[in-house]
Amino acid sequence: MKDPVLSLIPYPNQLTLTGDYFQWSAAVLLSARQDFKPELDLFISQLPRAVRPTWTELNKEESAISIQVFQNEYEIDGYQLKIEPDRITISADSNSGVFYALQSFQQLISAAYLQTGSSQLDIPCLVIHDQPRFQWRGFMLDEARHFQGKETVLLLLDWMAQLKMNVFHWHLRDDQGWRIEIKSHPQLTEVGSVRTATQSGGFLSRKVVPGIHQGFYTQEDIQQIVQYASERYITIVPEFDLPGHSSAILAAYPNLGCTGGPYQVKTRWGIHKDILCAGNPDTLPFLEFVFTEVLDLFPGQYIHIGGDEAPKACWRSCPKCRALAEQSGFKDVEPLQTLMSNQISRFLQQHGRSMMGWNELIDEDLDPQIAIQFWRGDKKALLSQFRRGRKTVLSNFEAYYLDHAYVHSPLEKVYRFEAVPHELEKQFHNNVLGIEAPLWTEFVPNRAQLDWQVFPRLLAVAESAWTNPGLKDYRQFLIRLQPHLEKMEQAGIGYAGLEAADPGRFKRLGGLLSLFQEGKGVREGLADRNL
Repeated sequence: MKDPVLSLIPYPNQLTLTGDYFQWSAAVLLSARQDFKPELDLFISQLPRAVRPTWTELNKEESAISIQVFQNEYEIDGYQLKIEPDRITISADSNSGVFYALQSFQQLISAAYLQTGSSQLDIPCLVIHDQPRFQWRGFMLDEARHFQGKETVLLLLDWMAQLKMNVFHWHLRDDQGWRIEIKSHPQLTEVGSVRTATQSGGFLSRKVVPGIHQGFYTQEDIQQIVQYASERYITIVPEFDLPGHSSAILAAYPNLGCTGGPYQVKTRWGIHKDILCAGNPDTLPFLEFVFTEVLDLFPGQYIHIGGDEAPKACWRSCPKCRALAEQSGFKDVEPLQTLMSNQISRFLQQHGRSMMGWNELIDEDLDPQIAIQFWRGDKKALLSQFRRGRKTVLSNFEAYYLDHAYVHSPLEKVYRFEAVPHELEKQFHNNVLGIEAPLWTEFVPNRAQLDWQVFPRLLAVAESAWTNPGLKDYRQFLIRLQPHLEKMEQAGIGYAGLEAADPGRFKRLGGLLSLFQEGKGVREGLADRNL
């Protein structure tokens, strides 16, 4: 009998089928120490109702599932899942490893149920030894351009957890909106979270459609979402882009700009000239007040400060910025961004945290402790940073930007892309934190379009983040993908079907052009789904 293709995404790094089957039903008994109860409770909640067992703390000899912890046996997040005809054993050295083992197991159960609809399921016996390729397996959601709301964020966290992704990068402010309550500076949400119109058309369009777009998360909302993510072993990395992309801040606090305003929350996309004033003595204290509240809300190691697309024209005409440059021994105002970045990095380090920014931050004088997120640019500069020891997350613009149309970034391209430069020597691979797929939402105004853009490409990214490259097989991935698509269908997720997600090569010729079309070329595909 031919071995079945198991519907596991991401695919385990070592899997052996041993023959025979385990009979799964709601009558199965689960046993583990009390400290694994949260992982088991979540596992049970993810299963189809007809095959959900109840968790009880029983003697191991009486139960079908047992969980063991062996210190130093496995690397971080690693696990062993052993399915025998009469017993299932999970071994790990951490709760996160147990969690990921249970995610693999629930995928097997869910796929079997989808196939048969039976309350008695045959689960293949096997042994999995598994651990992730990368420690950073990320997805980024931009809510500054279009506020999506708590329900959508929680749904994304659920899917990330099932796919063993562990970093939710949350872009919470930009020129078009500020999305988080800061109690010391209430104008940030009272003014900065509201815009009066929204650009229509492609990136080069001048057209705006009048209408209020607003929304922000209270600190209570943030705490609930952070807790929800933590229960799923997901760390949230908040991003507060600076000194550029600051129109929402300046609209709320115009004294922080070089001219004093007036400023407005921007209604159009792109790069805007007004940025935070580096020479203003109030700017750094303002940022420290904001980050002090942010640190209380987000317990993760990294705070992302953006740092991209910050034109310096206003600094060059600002007496305060020119004075600070001269005082600092700079010939021009350009190095003031590195000065500001290093100041914020020191502040965060004093509070036990680390800073991250986009690769535009790279500079000879940039604090070596600052991690970067590489999206596009000079590969030689990237390799140099790796070799100098800088930690980096790879988010290649050509493959991992999920706001691009499928004619530009088809599912196959996303899956096959290898993020780590082949020129990078093995001894520097430990400086690659991992990979991340961003979703910028200039042209993602609602859940329907978000679903279309994210799924099924997020599953391809998840496999690349977890599974070693030599084990990846695109044709097999498409087979394993089918039960996941059925599960999305049942959950009401408007994913892109495979015909749309993998357009023919002739259609892909228009990929570059699609970036400048209305909605980056995705609206036609959405129309095909009647969403």
